[in-house]
Amino acid sequence: MSTSIESIITNHLIELIPAHERLLLLNHCEVVDLEFGVMLSEHNKKYKYLYFPMSGFISLVTKLSGHKPLEMSVIGNEGMLGVTMVLGVSEAPMQAVVQGKGTAWRLNVAELQQVLHQCPQLRHVLKKYLFVSLAQLSQSAACAHFHALDQRLARWLLLSQDRAHSNEFHLTHQFLADMLGVRRSGVTVAAGRMQERKLIEYSRGKIAITNRSALEKASCECYQLNINEYQRLLGEPAQDSAKRLLTEQGTP
Repeated sequence: MSTSIESIITNHLIELIPAHERLLLLNHCEVVDLEFGVMLSEHNKKYKYLYFPMSGFISLVTKLSGHKPLEMSVIGNEGMLGVTMVLGVSEAPMQAVVQGKGTAWRLNVAELQQVLHQCPQLRHVLKKYLFVSLAQLSQSAACAHFHALDQRLARWLLLSQDRAHSNEFHLTHQFLADMLGVRRSGVTVAAGRMQERKLIEYSRGKIAITNRSALEKASCECYQLNINEYQRLLGEPAQDSAKRLLTEQGTP
């Protein structure tokens, strides 16, 4: 693989490692499309591939018998699907589903194990990311239990916008309900209130965030706490801060 691949890297974890480790890792990777709705891993089943998203995003979903699925975390270009491999654990703790189409670096489990032995900085970065992921899962569990649906929906839309790098993305009310573990009617009412307050516009499965700053105020504190924890250990991706400025242009 040519060194020119570095010019298209957009995954923050990969950007954090030294150039020689980066090239070693990417020599084992291929660029693949992330297609909406595709399942990338199943609960308690071994990973076949690991993913470093560059665009698009992946939902980690947990299920209990007799209950709706519940979205626990979202992975975009700040993270990795399959980070438990840094502990030598190849089974997926949750189901992973592509929620926003995009692209990712993909490699198989055996190749990642080989790279981890040769790349100490990659191991160090992934251990930090694993810690952040565990903290965020804990925060998500508390959020689902204690915070109102409107707050949780606002938080989820902000997380999605951050990873989509766009003001607009396609999400149905049913899909939102599944991700939040609530009835579709509840999401419809909550989204309607947001539309009345001109925080979002919604039409035929397309959601547009029209007032990000107000949406942040409508969210619970969990959104900012998750950002703070990530930045404390892994910094802020430069491209994310730049794109956030772009998405906020024109916001009242």
